[in-house]
Amino acid sequence: MSGPPDMVRLVRQWVEKAEHDLRNAEHALTLKDDCPFDTACFHTQQCAEKYLKALLSFS
Repeated sequence: MSGPPDMVRLVRQWVEKAEHDLRNAEHALTLKDDCPFDTACFHTQQCAEKYLKALLSFS
């Protein structure tokens, strides 16, 4: 990834936060019948938002 170092760092931070939300959503889904689907959906939505923020920061 090329660009100003501050921008690259910002994009990487957003991607890292998005990955954390994705991991939380995936973990919630492993609970099967006890899965808090609202929590899994929340983390999935947050993941998508953070990936979009990373993309928009890079643009």
